Amino acid sequence: MGGVSRWYLYSLVVWGFLMAQGVGAAGARPNIVVILADDLGYADLGCQGSSEVQTPHIDSLASGGVRCTAGYVTAPQCGPSRAALLTGRYQQRFGFFCNEQAYQPGIPRAENVLPEYLKAAGYVTGMMGKWGVGNRRELHPPQRGFDQSFWNHDGNRYFPGSPSKYDVKFRRGNDAAELQEYSTDAIGREAVEFIRRHKEEPFFLYLSFVTPHLPMEAKPEDIARFPSQRDPLRRTLLAMMACLDDNVGRILGALRAAGLEENTLIFFLSDNGGSAENASSNLPLRGGKSQVLEGGIRIPFLVRWKGHLPAGRIYEKAVSSMDVLPTSLAAAGLTLPARLDGVNLLPFLADENPVDPHPLLCWDFPGPPGTPQQDRWAVRQGQWKLVKNERDGQPLGLYDLSRDPGEAANRLQEQAQKATELEQRFRQWRSQSNPRP
Repeated sequence: MGGVSRWYLYSLVVWGFLMAQGVGAAGARPNIVVILADDLGYADLGCQGSSEVQTPHIDSLASGGVRCTAGYVTAPQCGPSRAALLTGRYQQRFGFFCNEQAYQPGIPRAENVLPEYLKAAGYVTGMMGKWGVGNRRELHPPQRGFDQSFWNHDGNRYFPGSPSKYDVKFRRGNDAAELQEYSTDAIGREAVEFIRRHKEEPFFLYLSFVTPHLPMEAKPEDIARFPSQRDPLRRTLLAMMACLDDNVGRILGALRAAGLEENTLIFFLSDNGGSAENASSNLPLRGGKSQVLEGGIRIPFLVRWKGHLPAGRIYEKAVSSMDVLPTSLAAAGLTLPARLDGVNLLPFLADENPVDPHPLLCWDFPGPPGTPQQDRWAVRQGQWKLVKNERDGQPLGLYDLSRDPGEAANRLQEQAQKATELEQRFRQWRSQSNPRP
């Protein structure tokens, strides 16, 4: 290419397009902050109904914005789930089915990601925390549109020097960096510094916390905040969540101090459902991480944009983590790419569009390459969800989620025609994706 990089050419094309549309006034474009928890249980926020988890700062996003009670991710596992969030597309479209593929293929270079779109539009872009969607250098955050980053690939470390079987080496951009404090605090500190540094220009900030993923490690002073909890594992989770909330509070405080609270679109969600291993609660949902039952794929999903979205609204129609990208681009005034699976949620959350954002949602989670493939899939259309969970030895199940979010009453026998229709819709969707590994 004569020494001209793909990214440079892409930036020129996108920037020329934006200028033609008249998009360029920094003051008109909101800052965008995406806060992602890891293995967070559906019930483990105060705003989700918990009486023991202390999350007042996260809860303020719900009271000041919209809480989506049927928020979904596209996989019950972190790597493929994050790939969909960052691309706005089902990860199966580009062959990313499970965590083992976070190294190869990761998110292929042919797939554009959210920071690339926003960087080309003049945003400063920052990423702190767990990456998990490509561990070859050309797939690292600095090569995927992030101007600044403090990150590692797997994220599974909290204290400096603690052992881990995962790739937990921190990096600042492309260079090695030392973790010098509890990682949740480090990510929060880095985020606050980023906000202060770039408060005069539009920015995109992706905060990918490890909390409350294993290993279960909390600061002693946070554990001491929950003396009445006798289960040591649950007590550690409560402590870890309190620390996460403290750092969300630091970030919200930095936005407020910089006068940016009214001009910042904030998302808060989890990468998948809670795991039994971290004592999380997905009630009233059934199942958890690694399952396509509701407890594995339905997650807390909060959106706040003061002055643009109603405060304290409960939104019950199904939304997806794939919607973060198109919603962000729409808020920034950009035309959406044609091949997205996600949708711009702004007219739905603002009560301007009464239809379902997603008439159909599908999940396909077959297992790692090189292992016997198991049929684990699900499809949701309106109130109905059809689930095939072969890994767990369960029969095909059809559930009316409007009455039975816990998937307790299998309606397959009495609604056989609906089940057949949904299975046909799923198989049609699957035929449009890359072959399974």
